[in-house]
Amino acid sequence: MKHFITKTIRAGVLMMGMVLCAPAHAQTYSLDECIRVALENNQNLKNSKLNIQAAAYNVKEVKSALLPTINVTGQTVYYQNIPSQYAPASAFGGSEGEYQKLTLGVAQTTSANIQMTQNLYNHAAITGLKAARVYQEASVLKADLTREDLVYSVMATYYSIQVLSENLGRIWENILNLEKTTELNKALMDNDLVSANTHSRMQINLENLRNQYENQKLMQEQNITLLKLLMNVDIQSGITVEPFEYSTTLATAEAGDIGQRTDIKLQHVNIRLAQFDKKVISAGYYPVLTNTFSYGYTSYYDSFAPFKQINNDWIKSSYMALTLRIPVFDGFQKKNQLHQKELAIQQNLNSLEAMKRNADKEVEDALQNYFINRNLLTNTKRSLDLAEKLFASSRSEYESGITSVTELLNAQNDLSNARTNYSTALLNVKLAELALKKANGKLLTQSESKI
Repeated sequence: MKHFITKTIRAGVLMMGMVLCAPAHAQTYSLDECIRVALENNQNLKNSKLNIQAAAYNVKEVKSALLPTINVTGQTVYYQNIPSQYAPASAFGGSEGEYQKLTLGVAQTTSANIQMTQNLYNHAAITGLKAARVYQEASVLKADLTREDLVYSVMATYYSIQVLSENLGRIWENILNLEKTTELNKALMDNDLVSANTHSRMQINLENLRNQYENQKLMQEQNITLLKLLMNVDIQSGITVEPFEYSTTLATAEAGDIGQRTDIKLQHVNIRLAQFDKKVISAGYYPVLTNTFSYGYTSYYDSFAPFKQINNDWIKSSYMALTLRIPVFDGFQKKNQLHQKELAIQQNLNSLEAMKRNADKEVEDALQNYFINRNLLTNTKRSLDLAEKLFASSRSEYESGITSVTELLNAQNDLSNARTNYSTALLNVKLAELALKKANGKLLTQSESKI
């Protein structure tokens, strides 16, 4: 009866410890909920969204070059020394070859006018608008890359927490079983049926198991903290995850179209951007035709008085001008710029080919890794089931006095190793699934794909 009470108290203490370790008011999140919260709160993703908005404004900025511009100007000029100029004296009845100094203006000139200018033909502006739209497309793809990396990190961390929770449950069950056996062994030692060394060995194994539990618990807490960071929620808040779903497996494990990968798409856009950069430079060889219309008033006065005019007269003026600017020679500036852009295009093409080769290798490696880890999971699960049966049998036989403590401890070690191998295989197969989806460019199709 005494030993029974002792075992009950110890089990109760351990259970209380687990309860105290659990976060108060913890909210349970599903994987989809974690992804949703992360996509809503992550600061890097918010910056990517701002970059998309900035790219949209850049398109509007470039488009403004094709719209008319209107300017209103006003000016008052006062000369302390009125400019003079020489004119032929013969124009005023003087001798040929002589010149007369004349002052034709007055001290103050005041003017106000409105001017509108419209590009009728500007090839550089048209090409720049197309390039700005491609840049906008690139900003969207860069946001997709940020989103993809975030989703991958959230899913990998979530699976790690699930597997650690699964492993903690198994270790805890093993602790309780070994607790009972240790209590029984203590009773046998008190009655001189087993040696003190035998009891000490069992206590050491129990303490090792408890230490293993604490280490796993620490790893779980660290992953939970990482998940909170990815979700950008309060670090002090309580978060738990749903139990691991064994029935969830990858629907198809095969190579996909690497052209659907976001990084490959982005590289194609980068090539188009480099090509448009070249076209923008080439557009500098094209003529530019502009139309200008101006309408204004001008007044004059013989002293500084901005609001006075000679004879209270404002002289009207208006004109329309067509201006054609034809580039002729720029010192080979554009020619050298074009050579640089051609090299940049070739570099981007080379990078695309390298990315495709790497993508093919990633897909092949991900496929092999997935199939290998799936087989390892099956094998380690079989070993774990066998180790659990062996430990239960050895514990029962030891309590019945049929087997030795050495065999019980060996069974305990086998169970610990089998449990560790199974947990590792379980996590690896989920990470292999993620890696294969990402390599195939299908990771975002499995979760949220919009900001």
